[in-house]
Amino acid sequence: MATISSLGSSGLELEGILEKLQAAEEKKLTLITARQASYETRISAYSKIQAAVEAVQKAAATLGSIDTLSAVKAVVSGDGLSVKTAAGAVPGQYTVNIDKLATAQNLQSGELDSRTDKHGTGGSIEIVQKDGTTTTVTLGEDTSLNGIVKAINGTDGLDVRATVISDGNGKHYLMLNNKTEGTEAAVTRITVSGNQEVADILDFDAANAGASNLTVQLAAQKAELTINGIPVVSDTNTVETAIDGLTLTLTKQTAAPLTVTVSSDPSVAATAVNDFVKAYNGLQTTIADLTAFDVKAEKQSALTGDGTTRNIQSAIAAALRVATGEGTVRTLSQLGITTDPKTGSLKTDTEKLEAALRDNPADVARIFSGPFGLGEKVKLATEQILGDEGSIKIRQEGLEETLE
Repeated sequence: MATISSLGSSGLELEGILEKLQAAEEKKLTLITARQASYETRISAYSKIQAAVEAVQKAAATLGSIDTLSAVKAVVSGDGLSVKTAAGAVPGQYTVNIDKLATAQNLQSGELDSRTDKHGTGGSIEIVQKDGTTTTVTLGEDTSLNGIVKAINGTDGLDVRATVISDGNGKHYLMLNNKTEGTEAAVTRITVSGNQEVADILDFDAANAGASNLTVQLAAQKAELTINGIPVVSDTNTVETAIDGLTLTLTKQTAAPLTVTVSSDPSVAATAVNDFVKAYNGLQTTIADLTAFDVKAEKQSALTGDGTTRNIQSAIAAALRVATGEGTVRTLSQLGITTDPKTGSLKTDTEKLEAALRDNPADVARIFSGPFGLGEKVKLATEQILGDEGSIKIRQEGLEETLE
């Protein structure tokens, strides 16, 4: 069979032309593919820088928080009490006596011969607490003690738990226990409707013990304590409002006074400084890796020579140039934080930092949380970099549009 190998007398080889056209198209496609891969790599690289900048932003916000710089710790002498500190706590000393712990109410039925025999059919149980909370429990087909327990414990939002105690001699008792301590949570009335047999077990009126079928085995009570001689009562054993910034958790009555000592805790600020230094150095490492040039291999990284990346690095570095106009410690270097001139990374002199936090806390606060302090300056710098209007987003969108 004959084949076409030339275009008439011109001598042009059709097969050769087709091969050249194909090679040209393949070269063009290769260039497009390489360009697309380069853009995608750069978009991904910007995402890595964004994550590193976000870490710096978060660490600076923590470091610039007055809660970090004014953090305190509490130490209790003796047993019976634990203390948790929060914003608003200030150094001081308190003498605490715990006279009574808050208790949760416990109600008990009379004895019953079986925990599985049913008591009538259906019905509902209305449980009213002192604080006015009213909850209705709907009984199903199983009205035995087991069924009543299941219905009560399966009702959402009910502050009462039910259980059965068996004495080993064939007698069983239904117990109702408040989940919450204190008198406000105590049950004041239980009314059963639609089932007299269950009513004969559960009906209860705190104001009329003689007409009640449940007895109070443990009365609800509030916690009672004194703080520096001032009487304090609490519905629960967690006392949150007696002392600003302190939560007291009472665990037992005390025979002798406990002393709570609240003092400054510079370790919180020291940790925040170290976290910021770590985040900042992480950003420097990320930028160095993404902008590096391998001289030996003559190979660029994703963002080698990239102006946006240089601007980001410069903006964050500029935010570290903090100097206050008063106090003994006025700059980061006096605080013990210096920049390595070769790598741009930060270094911390631990002894110098600890001394400044201990001896000049007000100076440290001005450096980190003042209106022109590091926290505010990093915040302003990172806002120009991050977000929908930030330099990273704008650069990524430009690359994405080019890809399209």
